[in-house]
Order: sequence, then C-alpha cells, then structure tokens
Amino acid sequence: MKKKMIRDAICYGNTTKTWKVMRLSVFSLFLIIAQVWAEDGYSQQTQLSFQMEDVKISEVLDKIEESSEFYFLLNQKLINVERIVDISVNELTIKEVLDDLFIGTDVQYLVKDRQIILTTDKERFTTAQEEKTISGSVTDDTGDPLPGVSVVIKGTTSGTITDVDGNYSLSGITDGTTLVFSFIGMKTQEISVGNKMDINVMLISDAIGLDEIVAIGYGSTKKGDLTGAVASVKGDELSTIGNTT
Repeated sequence: MKKKMIRDAICYGNTTKTWKVMRLSVFSLFLIIAQVWAEDGYSQQTQLSFQMEDVKISEVLDKIEESSEFYFLLNQKLINVERIVDISVNELTIKEVLDDLFIGTDVQYLVKDRQIILTTDKERFTTAQEEKTISGSVTDDTGDPLPGVSVVIKGTTSGTITDVDGNYSLSGITDGTTLVFSFIGMKTQEISVGNKMDINVMLISDAIGLDEIVAIGYGSTKKGDLTGAVASVKGDELSTIGNTT
C-alpha cells in the first residue's frame, strides 16, 4: 500500500507546478539514497518469475511491486502505462525484466537497489550521473599558453575560455561528455572526457594564412566563406576620416 501511494502521488499530480516540485524532491532524495546503497545490492540479487498476458504496463509494475520489495517512481505523462503487453519472466533480474518490458520504446530506467525510476526525459538521467570538474591547460605547438581558447561541451552552448595562462576549469561534466577546443587560426579539437579529471591540449596552427582572415563587425571569417559587401580602407584614409570628425 505504501509503495502504491508513492507512485500515485508522482503519477497523478493535479497540476504541473505540483509535479515539478515533487519531481525535484524525489530526485534529490534519490541522489542521497543512491550514495548509500551498494551497487551489488538487492536489485542484482533478486530474481523474478511470473507470466502475464494481455495486461497493461501498470499491471505489470503492480505485480513486480507485490512480489518484491521494488517500487517505481514515474510520471504518467511520460510513460504510457496503458500499453498492452504479454510478458513471461523466469528467474530474471529486474534489469532483464525491464529490458524485456520496454523493448522498442523510448522508456529509460535507472535502478538503485529497491528504487526504480522510469522516464523518457534524458535530462533527468544526466543529473543522476556523477558530475565532476575538468581542468587543464591549452598551448600552441611551441608550448606557449593560449589565452581566450573556447572550451565548450559538445552539443550545448555551455563552456568557458582559457585565462591569460591558458588554463581553464569546467564543472558539471560527466564521463560521456565531449569537449570542443577552438581558437582562431588553430585547428579545432574534440576530446572525450571518459574517466579523465585533467585534460591538457595542444592546438595546431591551421594551414590558412592570416591574410585569409577577414575581421568583420561581429567576429572574423575566411575570405572564401565571406558573404555580403566588404569595403577596404587604407590606413592613411582612416587617418583622414578621423581628422574630419
């Protein structure tokens, strides 16, 4: 009954605002509990056996809760619990059961001992992963530090730039993150973080010459990629213009 009440409170909230508050609270609680429970706990040791035909997903979840100590956290707006399925389980772990139950769907799950979170919101899983801070330095091919290098998390607009000594630090990084290092006149590099904590990068000069770079009002570009009208003004002409103002 207690497990049923927990899921009902999450699944059937009356307002979007209430759900958002509850969701944040649930995931905060989850992160705390996850640090305490061991990875080789109840979820890996428990095996399930049952057979159900022409039943709703919600009935399968109820069956799992009734026959084990597992309980589910989910949002009915994200998970289609009305879908009809047939499922036969014989001494399988909960992860094997969920793989079978949600095969061919966009449903994802995260199991921590007795607690199971179901969602299609990938961002929720990113926050549940262990985040870390990556730091390092960027130099050119002569070993000199490069200030102002852009360090961006691939696929996002989140990032930073190197300081005057070529150093950078970027937080909120997970093992699956890829960092993109870019600087005008240098070849862009992409580096997968993996289990690294420090990433030092040496950028190589691009083959194009500086005379191929055109400064424009909102940045710079190659001459070959330039579109629109560009006016060329000599230095003495600039001086004349300055004297007339």
